Amino acid sequence: MEQKVDMKSAPGMIFPVAPVVVLIGGSADKRETVYSRGAREFGRRVAEAGWTLRTGGGAGKSVMGAAADGALLAGGRVEGVILRKFWRLRHRGLHHLRACETFALRKAALFEGAHAAAVFPGGFGTLDEFGDLLALKQNGFVDFPIALLNLERYYDPLLRWVARASREGFLYGGRLFDICATPSAAVRLITK
Repeated sequence: MEQKVDMKSAPGMIFPVAPVVVLIGGSADKRETVYSRGAREFGRRVAEAGWTLRTGGGAGKSVMGAAADGALLAGGRVEGVILRKFWRLRHRGLHHLRACETFALRKAALFEGAHAAAVFPGGFGTLDEFGDLLALKQNGFVDFPIALLNLERYYDPLLRWVARASREGFLYGGRLFDICATPSAAVRLITK
């Protein structure tokens, strides 16, 4: 079962279609970090480029909450897809929010109709979503740019694993993602 709430439109309103970038990143709402500051800048730049930002629907100082806030402050459109279990933690300022019962349904809704993805630092959920996205791209189910934001060299250990897995012959499909050191580089990559 899926719940949809359109929080910013009135009946009969039509929004112009803008390309959608999915932001994958940490949901922990602990404190302001270099990662949440980077996500806020990314959200702002996405809005300035005229794209719609889609996040996991979280709020606060989390990566996804900061990105949503950055886009909203810049006048951008923001959508969210959250697990129903975490509905109470949702961002209440989004233009559109969907609640899903399972992780699988949530990931499908996150990626549906997307034109690009940006992966920020995060935990197991971020790694799960990034892995699913790479498998979808590797097998031809999606074909859009994926920016891995390696802020503060966060993803260096993962990149070493990717290099080894490639050398050992476990990976195929060519280059599936690009590594970006800054939010501005990621926005340039996905909007070109």
